[in-house]
Amino acid sequence: MRLVFILFISLFLNFNLFANDLSQKKIIKLKPSEDNFELIDLGQNPINSSLDNQKAVFDSSSLIEKKPALIKDKDKDFAIVLSFRRNFGYLSDGLRVEARDFSTLFSKRLINALNLNFANSVANGLYQSPKILSRFSPKDAKLINVSPFLKHERDKNKIYAKFIDYLIVVNLDDFYVNTTNYFITVTKDAVAKINFKIIALSNGKILQAKNVKLNFALDPKNSSKNYQNIIDQMPKMLSEVILKEVKTLTLMH
Repeated sequence: MRLVFILFISLFLNFNLFANDLSQKKIIKLKPSEDNFELIDLGQNPINSSLDNQKAVFDSSSLIEKKPALIKDKDKDFAIVLSFRRNFGYLSDGLRVEARDFSTLFSKRLINALNLNFANSVANGLYQSPKILSRFSPKDAKLINVSPFLKHERDKNKIYAKFIDYLIVVNLDDFYVNTTNYFITVTKDAVAKINFKIIALSNGKILQAKNVKLNFALDPKNSSKNYQNIIDQMPKMLSEVILKEVKTLTLMH
């Protein structure tokens, strides 16, 4: 009887220790995750709760009027502005990459993956300004210099020659790696939270405003390749989301 009682007490204490150990871990997913993204329509903007009925939130005429006559062709041309917050850095597997460096590389890969008709670096620079940042990005966001990733137009007569149809603003809000321990299984996921907006420069209205949550499964046994895989794949994932919205807009207009 005494032996049974001792065994019962031992099992009870071990169970409590196991439960306490689990309570200190955040179990995000019990099954290995697959690469995916969650798209959330904001359904609002800073001026009006309806994107369809909003007034112009940005006037680009002051920028355009200072330049020579613009050529409006059949192609849809884009300017792009990217910003980041301090949480959009990389820290995992003993590797730390500061937010500015990680965001800059992420932005370079994103622009390459989008492969749109972007304005040249000088023309695009008109939109890389504190005014744009304060209008469309969080208060603590900082601009990313994307000029090195855009075409450098050598002919001065062509720098401002083309009419830019849309402005894409991408805010890199948050990035982190989830490590989940569940019994003998370990899973790792990279999570990126990003907001983007597409503005029509013809009337200054926000056409699309989206929150995107990207999830990318990492290999817990091959940490040396995880960072490179993130940089290779997650910008492509985001580009697919943005391009889907761009395609919708170009079909409508």
